[in-house]
Amino acid sequence: MGSLIIYLGLAILPFSFQIQKGVYAKRYLIPALFFIAFGLMMPVRSVIYFAVLFTALLLFENFKGKININTLFVLIIISPLFKFFSDTLGFPLRLWLSKLVAQTMAFAGMQCRSAGNIIYIDQYEFYIDQACAGLNMLHVSLLLGIFIISMQQKKENKQIGFFPTTFFLLIVLILNICSNYSRILLIVIFKIMPGTTLHEFAGIWSMLAYVILPLFYLSKKMIQCFGRPRVEILISEPATRYSFKNLSLLLILVGMLVILITKPRKTTFYENPKLNTLQLSGYQKNIMANDVIKFENPEAIIYYKPTPCYAPEHNPMICWTGSGYEFKFIEKRMVKGIEIYTGTLEKGKDKLYAAWWFDNGKLKTINPLSWRWTAAKGGSPFYLVNVNTAIKKDLEKIISRML
Repeated sequence: MGSLIIYLGLAILPFSFQIQKGVYAKRYLIPALFFIAFGLMMPVRSVIYFAVLFTALLLFENFKGKININTLFVLIIISPLFKFFSDTLGFPLRLWLSKLVAQTMAFAGMQCRSAGNIIYIDQYEFYIDQACAGLNMLHVSLLLGIFIISMQQKKENKQIGFFPTTFFLLIVLILNICSNYSRILLIVIFKIMPGTTLHEFAGIWSMLAYVILPLFYLSKKMIQCFGRPRVEILISEPATRYSFKNLSLLLILVGMLVILITKPRKTTFYENPKLNTLQLSGYQKNIMANDVIKFENPEAIIYYKPTPCYAPEHNPMICWTGSGYEFKFIEKRMVKGIEIYTGTLEKGKDKLYAAWWFDNGKLKTINPLSWRWTAAKGGSPFYLVNVNTAIKKDLEKIISRML
């Protein structure tokens, strides 16, 4: 799916790419300098990507002309960081959609209930996984939204700014959630099984009815309300304008070179005393790559993964699925007054029971805003704690003891 998004984004890029000749801008100077400075402190790939992106846009707009803001949004949407965060945020969204669909059907008088990402109706169970929920289509919806509004801008010979475009994409996001809700509702009501033609048709119909068709109308209204005539200047500004810009661009390029040739000596960017002092009685400890701590015994495998506040979280939904496992059941649970995630993973005949939460020794939570804000304020470093067992009773016993 990742490659498809990149190819789709690159295919849409020529349609979103519009230049105002003779109109020059330094609007990407501050973002470029910010990501370069941030990259020198925290040289992670996503930061370097945006440093390169904003520097390239700055260079182009200084020498060729101002670019339509839609180009920036396309390049952000196809970035790995956007996919990572959309996958992470899509996980709690799936649980919420499952609950909402079950509540809707129960309100209509049907015998339906949800437990985590499973919806029970009559004798059927529907697992609302990432593919079934259509959440992978978020990227497609956003890219198609940019394509539609870009074509409308060309038709009207007008353009809209950053904030109206952002508002338009927020509408696309809301429509995508409505589309997912409609798709799950159709699948559950009519008991459409995965792998069937009707299953795929339900997704296509929901996308057309709730996303694509409304965007044609909304894009036209957006251009009417916020559109400005495109302006081109045939005579460029005097050559004296290059002196300051050349100096600024030179400094940016030097910064970019430093980032690109500097390799981080550490894979985590804070000193963590837990790394060497943390012990679990009865477990063999092993410090793996990226400072991940692995505890293992015949009953369980427990991972402590360092998670800085600015970095994407490597939850089991990402790591275990990358190893070929598939989550079949996910839910939020309260254990000793602490909310955690639990799930069941399957790979062929193998079956694992997993639980995870974020922990800094004082705060245990699954709320991303809570632990990130606590860490950003200078609190103790957080770890993502992931407990995995082959027997469900062992998982209950271990997480109860750890919490």
